[in-house]
Amino acid sequence: MEKKIIKARFVCALSLSYYKKTIACVIGKVEGRIAENPRGKNGFGYDPIFIPNKNKKTFGEMRSIQKYKMDHRFKAFKKIKKFL
Repeated sequence: MEKKIIKARFVCALSLSYYKKTIACVIGKVEGRIAENPRGKNGFGYDPIFIPNKNKKTFGEMRSIQKYKMDHRFKAFKKIKKFL
């Protein structure tokens, strides 16, 4: 039987505004797939079942520093930082 690949994505949207004026809106994304079984004890929520593209480990199996460098929140905050 062929294994079915279930695609997944984490998305973080951030906006900055000041007195009803929008300054910036950014999006951070990380694409991946769902693991057949949960793996790893790091992180929380969906981390043990989410495998980012070009990786074999789930977020739950990765060290925090490795995960945060590709994390959707990290990408969004990196983009919005230049507006602060």
